[in-house]
Amino acid sequence: MKLNTLTLAILAVSSTALAQDQEHEHEHPDPTEVITITANPLGKTALESTQPVSIISGDELKQKHSHSLGETLSSEPGINNTHFANVAGSPIVRGLGGPRVKITQNGLDTGDVSRGSPDHAVTTETSTAEQIEVLRGPATLLYGSGAIGGVINVVDNRIPSEPVYGLQGNVNGSLSSNNDNKEASYDLQVGNGTWALYTDAFIRDAEDYETASFINDEGERVDSIENSFVEAQGGTLGVSYQFDNGFVGLSYQGLSQDYGIPGHGHHEEGDEEEHSDEVHEEESHEAHGPYANLEQDRIQLAGQWRSPFSGIEQVDFRGAITDYQHQEIEENFVATQFENQQKEVRLTARHQELAGWSGAVGWQWDISDKSAIGEEAFTPDTSRRTQGLFWVVEQEFGEHHVDLGARYERTSLASEDWQLNTFSAVSASAGYLYHFDKHTSVSVNLSHAERAPSGTEVFSNGNHFATRTYELGLGYELHEEESGEYHIEAAEHRIETERSNNLDLGVHYETDTFHANFNVFYNRVDDFIYDDFVGITSEQIHGDDDHDEHQGEEHSEEDHAHAEALQVVQFNQLDAELYGYELELDWQLSDAWSVHSFSDYTRAKQRDGGNLARIPAQRLGAEVRYQAQSWDGSLGYTRYFSQDNVAINESETDAYGLLNARVNMYPNWLANYGATLYLKGENLTNQLGLVHSSYLKEDAPVMGRRFQVGVSITF
Repeated sequence: MKLNTLTLAILAVSSTALAQDQEHEHEHPDPTEVITITANPLGKTALESTQPVSIISGDELKQKHSHSLGETLSSEPGINNTHFANVAGSPIVRGLGGPRVKITQNGLDTGDVSRGSPDHAVTTETSTAEQIEVLRGPATLLYGSGAIGGVINVVDNRIPSEPVYGLQGNVNGSLSSNNDNKEASYDLQVGNGTWALYTDAFIRDAEDYETASFINDEGERVDSIENSFVEAQGGTLGVSYQFDNGFVGLSYQGLSQDYGIPGHGHHEEGDEEEHSDEVHEEESHEAHGPYANLEQDRIQLAGQWRSPFSGIEQVDFRGAITDYQHQEIEENFVATQFENQQKEVRLTARHQELAGWSGAVGWQWDISDKSAIGEEAFTPDTSRRTQGLFWVVEQEFGEHHVDLGARYERTSLASEDWQLNTFSAVSASAGYLYHFDKHTSVSVNLSHAERAPSGTEVFSNGNHFATRTYELGLGYELHEEESGEYHIEAAEHRIETERSNNLDLGVHYETDTFHANFNVFYNRVDDFIYDDFVGITSEQIHGDDDHDEHQGEEHSEEDHAHAEALQVVQFNQLDAELYGYELELDWQLSDAWSVHSFSDYTRAKQRDGGNLARIPAQRLGAEVRYQAQSWDGSLGYTRYFSQDNVAINESETDAYGLLNARVNMYPNWLANYGATLYLKGENLTNQLGLVHSSYLKEDAPVMGRRFQVGVSITF
């Protein structure tokens, strides 16, 4: 599905919207504005949560928006980016990423395959989002074992939950230097108080990005990242009906992306003769090298029924059907194709007080069928079935607030070659919040969370060129022969669930001129699943017939001679611990001047010695802000310290710093609209920065100096 025509047609609606004579004066956001966490069924705000939560919305979200979700959130305390160049990026929360961080769209799983590989894009779009909610630490009670590290919930209004009157929306556009990025987006709502129609669309086109000069793994000095282009577009159409005690609605979203896969070429010339699936794309793609063609169709449902019957205050329903696929294309042929068919239902009922405790009970049902065909089908076709029941309650005792919760979940994993594997996970938490006075509060959160392994962690058996490894799942074992070669057999050991015991301590202080948030955490994980470099290469493995079969290839001796020798990583389990802090401070020095600063740190290691791999380094950042009547600006610097706590076969990473600046203008000639013109400069000193958490650390540094000019209009 190509969305160029659809996207441009929907974008044209924005010109009609701008013609409406509506009077909206620009107002600077109130820093004390209270925003509800939609990811919590009890309707809390960030200040009322015992779990560390932050919300990015409004102008702040527009300023931080980037192509990938990981890059958009990369400056949030405790959040880092996997940084697969700039083409794909997933959030890392307190050192944990991949299948341990749940990424949702309006509370439902995104339905993509980004949790399985760093080169697979997350299919959320932040240019049309209302807010992004970041729940740090285990959030398994509400979202299941895939949220053992945290939840990132991207919220938009594709199914309006409140009455809409008249026409309202946003239009955004920007141009950037460095990678010649051009993008535009809009979101629009129109309604009569009973019926509401929502539509949004975006389009983005960027070339390869430039960096400070560096020497790549081939010994060449370069100043750009080859094959880092992005072409993305998408659109959403939704409708809702408001009745006396609630609403019901439906939406459809279509998404399409073409993006380069840097460092991913692994074919010799002439290999294309062995492929049968030919694709016809523009010559510009062929010139770049291997690239991904991603498409997703998603239908989402939502409804709410207030006061349905005695004892129940509100019932919320959410459901999604997602059809996802992406092809990795080389030399104009499909090398690998990934697919995911996913369905999810969440039903939550908020009950009236029971012995003083108000709360909510919920049921979650989720099924996913993933398949892969081709050279990089390192995981066979896999099905996952999950059901979960949860109950969360809260009560106020004067200035004391207490949260309690529990969840039971059952997950079944199966592949074409394996018997059914069933895992049961039990999670529980207890939170406490105390207000010393109107300025100061402290919180304590204790949680026990369990996680069933992902299909990738169990069934992997093959070449994974994105990470330049040969991956072997928990379901397999390596056996050495007298010749020094190895063969692969089914494992006989029991696969355990991960069990995390987490402690969070937080202090919040706020006055009219000073704001501080400080969190420390300790996370003890039993049977932590990690990828262990075993010290051999894929050339030393033979007799892997199962691997050849599920890749759909009959490999000849000549094929193996030309294949790249990849380091073998074996998924194993051990006990680990992670601890660290997040600090955020704001000083209002005068009516015009203010200072913002933050710092974070995560230490992750095996309990019997050794370090976990790709753990982000400590950071320290500060930003000076100036606020005038018709414009504001900021100048900030973030220091990424060196990382020398490294795992086996992992290199240390040098420190670097990024200097950024921004100016926003609110012109009087657009006073009838909430209009912002902005100029942004990033990495102004053109520093070379290697991202320790990236699999392409040595080959895809951070973007060099870049300037961006844009406009954002609210009507």
